[in-house]
Parts: sequence; structure tokens; C-alpha cells
Amino acid sequence: MTQPSARRIESARNAIFKDLRRALSGREIRKSGLVLVSGPKTIRDVLQAFPDRCEAWVNREGQPDPPLALPPGAAWFQLAAGLFRELDIFGTDAPLLLVRTPPMSAWDAAAPLPMGCTLLVPFQDPENVGAVIRSAAAMGVTNIVLLAGSGNPYHPRAIRASAGAVFHASLMSGPEIGALPAGLAVIPLSGEGGDVADFQFPERFALLPGLEGPGLPAAMRSRALSIPISDRVESLNAATAVAVFLYLWSRARR
Repeated sequence: MTQPSARRIESARNAIFKDLRRALSGREIRKSGLVLVSGPKTIRDVLQAFPDRCEAWVNREGQPDPPLALPPGAAWFQLAAGLFRELDIFGTDAPLLLVRTPPMSAWDAAAPLPMGCTLLVPFQDPENVGAVIRSAAAMGVTNIVLLAGSGNPYHPRAIRASAGAVFHASLMSGPEIGALPAGLAVIPLSGEGGDVADFQFPERFALLPGLEGPGLPAAMRSRALSIPISDRVESLNAATAVAVFLYLWSRARR
């Protein structure tokens, strides 16, 4: 396979560099559908599983050239060291990969829920979004809905927290919490709810964890479940609480 020629970029005013920098912003990623992926393991996985989504190899002089797995037609941008450090937000000092994000279909909130757990993700922090998607994938959740206002699952911090699981998960976009159908079989998860250990999981349900900070709407708290913890700790991280819940659900299902 023919390797592309490197296009050298030396200036921060370069239009390509500006586009690459935008591929680190959640808002810009939504607009362009392009994200910079970091981490050798995640990059290898994306190259192997989704070569058609790989748009460009991004490195600095002295770093590895594009691998043979880079698809034909993909570009190679070689940046000045200072420019590369600006894009290498995790300090990996390893090449980056420009990837086109998969489209998200719209979730039909009025349709009957499928068997199992449908995870509703309200989190605004991209790291929480990525972490909860990783946990859901690990526990066998196949229906993941990103509610309106949630962080971008393809933000670089979400990709990193998910260890690349966001590219393999089937993600859907949903409404705001307040627009969820009244008859939806929702299990709210909140710090002040009943003990999840005493709960009998239904065959199909939607899990709704509380938003970081404000938690759940008041109307949902009275029927919420919780993960019991020591009174010496105020609360669990929201994504951690979901991981514990999904483990208990997965164990009960088996």
C-alpha cells in the first residue's frame, strides 16, 4: 500500500492546523464530525475496526510514519513540535489520528422499550459520558441514549475515558429529561433513593442517573434507587454509581 506524502505545517495560522485544533472541541466536533483521537492502543483499534473513518495521520518529526493500515486517500500532516504539543492535550507524545465520528440515530421515546436495560445518559462532563458508555458496553447494555444537553460522546476526553468503546457502542440521541414520556418505565438512580440490593429488576427498563450536581428532578427522587455507601463519603461519582448498578443488574440477569 502506498504511503501518503507528509504535508508539513509550521504555522498556527495554517488553515489545516486551525481545523485540527477545532477537532478537540465538543461543539466543533458536533459541527464537523471530525475528532482527534490519541493513545496508540485506541488508534490501532480504530484503524483496524473502522479504516473508512480515518481521515489523517497527525505527527511531528521524529514520530512514527503512518502505518500500512492507514486507508488510501487519508492525509498525513506533520506538524512543527510546538504545534503538535498544542494538539497533544494528554501529553502522549505519540501520533494522533483524525477520525470521522459515526452518526447517531434519533431515539424513539414513544416506542416500546427493548428487552434489557436502556441507559439514558444526562451527564455534561465528557469524561463521565465516556466512562459510563464503557461500563454499559462491558455489562452488555446495547441501548445507550444521549439525552439533550449531555456531553459529546466523541469529545477526546470521552473517547479516552471510554478506552475507545464509544466507537463500538450503538449510540442514539434523545430528548431532555423533562421531555421523557410520562409512561416510560424509568428507574431513576439517586443518592437518596432506596437500596438497589433489594430491587427486583424488570425485563425491560430505562435507567436514568442523576445529572452531576443537581441530580434528578424532584418528581423522580421519591421512586429512585441508590447505591448504599459509608456516611463518611458524601456521594459516589455519577458514572461510578451507574457502573455498580449495571454490575448488579448484569449479575441478576445471569
